[in-house]
Amino acid sequence: MQIDIEKITNAQHILIVADSAAFANASALYSCILTLHKKVSLQNSESLNVNLSFLPWFDKSRLNKPSTADYIIEVDSDTLELYEFFIKNSFKINQKMATALYGGLVNRYEAFKSNECDGRIFALASTLLELKANKLLCHDYLLHRVPLAYMRLKERLLKSLILRDDARHAFVSICDYDLKSSNTELIDAYKIMKEFLTIVHVEKVTLVKSDENNKIIKEI
Repeated sequence: MQIDIEKITNAQHILIVADSAAFANASALYSCILTLHKKVSLQNSESLNVNLSFLPWFDKSRLNKPSTADYIIEVDSDTLELYEFFIKNSFKINQKMATALYGGLVNRYEAFKSNECDGRIFALASTLLELKANKLLCHDYLLHRVPLAYMRLKERLLKSLILRDDARHAFVSICDYDLKSSNTELIDAYKIMKEFLTIVHVEKVTLVKSDENNKIIKEI
């Protein structure tokens, strides 16, 4: 993630671009730039997941690109890097920023269960909670709520589920129609695969594309 503080200072109109995975960080950066009394816009590069609607400025983001923006920042999901940018440039992290950053950690590191989650991430989470990040709000939306579209896709994957090797290996199939008709994406199917790992005895899950001669898409 490349953020140039000098370009922020000199810009007349700043545009922050992010996808769903990085939108929490984009929200935090938007809050930060507002404190500089700069004109700033949010652009989502894809339709945002509805479970991100708790984040500050969710309703400010648009799919269209404003023509007057003279500095564009493409944000990624590296929350630690963004936090370090704030600290390096002496930005005060308010509650909205802390909540957005904490939400970014929960989202990227799978509620701190990811193998990528190390001591630095736990330390940052603790710091953000001290800065009044709304932990309950983040957990409620990111961990306990899912869009109806996601549930529809999950139902279809469950119907396709086949267990082999003494129920240790689960096979699920998907096709383009499943995604289109449920208004979901492959990343949603990947999340559902992880849920299937919680089935008793299941140690491995394979996702195949039924409309491409059962081509293997992903295994976990």
